[in-house]
Amino acid sequence: MTNTAADITVLVPVRNGARFVKEAVGSVLEQSVARLRVLVSDNQSTDGTAVILEGLAAGDPRVSIVRQPAPLSMARHFNNCLARVATDYYMLLCHDDYLASRDALLTAREVLDSQPDVNAVYCDILYVDADRRLIATRRFNRSGRFDVLMTGRSSVLAGRNLFGIPLLIRTRAVRGLTYDEALPYAGDVDIAIAGAAGGAVFHVPQALIANRYHAQNATWGVVTGVSSQMRVVAAKHGISLSAFDRLRAAFNTWLTAATKILFRAYIQIRR
Repeated sequence: MTNTAADITVLVPVRNGARFVKEAVGSVLEQSVARLRVLVSDNQSTDGTAVILEGLAAGDPRVSIVRQPAPLSMARHFNNCLARVATDYYMLLCHDDYLASRDALLTAREVLDSQPDVNAVYCDILYVDADRRLIATRRFNRSGRFDVLMTGRSSVLAGRNLFGIPLLIRTRAVRGLTYDEALPYAGDVDIAIAGAAGGAVFHVPQALIANRYHAQNATWGVVTGVSSQMRVVAAKHGISLSAFDRLRAAFNTWLTAATKILFRAYIQIRR
């Protein structure tokens, strides 16, 4: 059932995000799109997050807060958030990321409104540090519709998510889907492929999301077991892998993990 007061829900799952969550929510509230709802789910934070969220909800009626009664794993927390979406479109925004343009959601919604078979819109990404200083811009070198299974296969072989971060998703396309708790790293790729089934995906070649990297970033904790997780994704979605493909994927997974370790070291040096 669609919420008549809004047509976009931005989900912000948070745990101990006092340093960044206000900025994440603020970037959503500044969007040029109307009919917007922000749902922030507090996964039993033990820092000052709860107080900040109370202030955000008191200051803007578009913000609503959920306090989880017990700590949830990342996958269960995301699934709990997804189950609360009652609008046509939604976005899941990590509490330490933010929207990098006031027109980000409007741009994505225009695509979904005009192309009913498109189930998800992606974009280029800014990589920033804890202080919003630009580290790099991730260009995907694509524009418009792109091939879901080809991108899924390339993600498996590369050992990394080559879809990017969804800017906006058509809710009905993922209704009934859940993040797999056995795939803490590859879950985004799994959902991206499954959610596009029977539809298309679209890429906007603009950096509309800022992905923040810092010492406490959750990414660092989920890089183990990537190769086996990607093989599970391949099996779930009928992506065939030869013996050579498996060797290639294992090497690339090792290379990706090493790159992330070096990247983290670089970020710490920048401080």
